[in-house]
Amino acid sequence: MNQKITFSTILVVLTLFFVCFTNAAPIEARAAGQVVYVDFLSPTTGRTTVTEWQTGKCRMLGQFNSGITPGTYELRVSGTPTRTISIPQALIYPPGIAAFQFDFDLTIQAFAGRTLSLVRTSPAPSVVVETRPFILVGGP
Repeated sequence: MNQKITFSTILVVLTLFFVCFTNAAPIEARAAGQVVYVDFLSPTTGRTTVTEWQTGKCRMLGQFNSGITPGTYELRVSGTPTRTISIPQALIYPPGIAAFQFDFDLTIQAFAGRTLSLVRTSPAPSVVVETRPFILVGGP
């Protein structure tokens, strides 16, 4: 009986130790200005965000809900050089574009202060559907 109490006590202590120290990971504060977004309002509706999730690494997430006609599309980020992101045909479901994700080895400064254009590349000729500025979240 005495061994069962000792074993149970040790088990409880080890469980508490494990739970407390595995959940005590330090929380890294995010610096202001690590997120930019673009809201497309007319003729398309949708949102695209870019998050710097590690130093020098950004992830673009987006989705368009309306205003898309059959064809092929790409996103163009203004600047020198112009960055072009082709949207896979499998994601295009008129009247929208399914959620997409792209990763870049860039800082958020490569996007802040620039514009994002949605371009229909086919059928020819290429047509800029809409251009909107990136808006910096938590910036100066």
